[in-house]
Amino acid sequence: MMIGLAERIWLILIGLTLVGIFFAETGHAGWLLTMTVATLIIVKGNFVIDYYMDMRSANKRIRNILRFFIIIIPVLVILIHAWGDEIRQVITVF
Repeated sequence: MMIGLAERIWLILIGLTLVGIFFAETGHAGWLLTMTVATLIIVKGNFVIDYYMDMRSANKRIRNILRFFIIIIPVLVILIHAWGDEIRQVITVF
């Protein structure tokens, strides 16, 4: 029985999710975990965009909007890790 491309990508996504779970369960919240999570968001997001949403052949503008979203989320994760307390103080009214 041959495994198709969609199934292989799905298995890769499951594997990457398990890697993320392993790092999250270590209890060491630090830069290594933050950078791992940011990297996993980018890699998994690109797999979903390219293979499950089939955006490889879509309009370039639409594909770029999705890729921008996949970049901005990890950037926000990194910023929150670096300046979480300061961001909380700025956005908290009371």
